[in-house]
Amino acid sequence: MSKAFVAIHCETGKENPIIRRLMEIKGMSEVTGTLGLYDIIVKVEASDSMMLERIITKEVRKIPHVLTTMTLMVT
Repeated sequence: MSKAFVAIHCETGKENPIIRRLMEIKGMSEVTGTLGLYDIIVKVEASDSMMLERIITKEVRKIPHVLTTMTLMVT
């Protein structure tokens, strides 16, 4: 099992729709709104690192109004 935490910075006021969309993505085990530099933190789990990378790059980063992400891989 591969895991990562992804910090997401998004457009102001778009946090709730993005959180709802994130919760629909398979592999999201936790989705939490935050205050500070990043607006949302998600915990992503996948069967392997290739699948984890695909979820982050092809799904999370493609959500409208997501500006930047920072991925922290768990070892």
